Amino acid sequence: MIDEILNSLDGCSPAVAPDFFYTRLKARMEREVAPAARTFWTLRPAFAFAGMAIIVLINVIAVFNQPKQVADESTATTETDSFQSLAAEYRLNESSSSISMYNLNQDK
Repeated sequence: MIDEILNSLDGCSPAVAPDFFYTRLKARMEREVAPAARTFWTLRPAFAFAGMAIIVLINVIAVFNQPKQVADESTATTETDSFQSLAAEYRLNESSSSISMYNLNQDK
């Protein structure tokens, strides 16, 4: 019985690949393995250092050009008001709350 099953494939012809199939397959595989061409400036250290220097310069300018923040009474009052309005909106000041909250009116 097993010999009949194995011999049933003797009459079939083997699968045949199209002409030049392996040549085209090999060429496609070599193209995918080959690294992509890089632009010339990415490999030059001078351009990399110049780019890093520009980034550092922009960061230094941004740090030194930040406006000075002066803490005065109006800023502190505004912060306290915004905290209190937030606490009121979420009902954090209610006495029935089981979570103990910080006093928002205390001085820092």
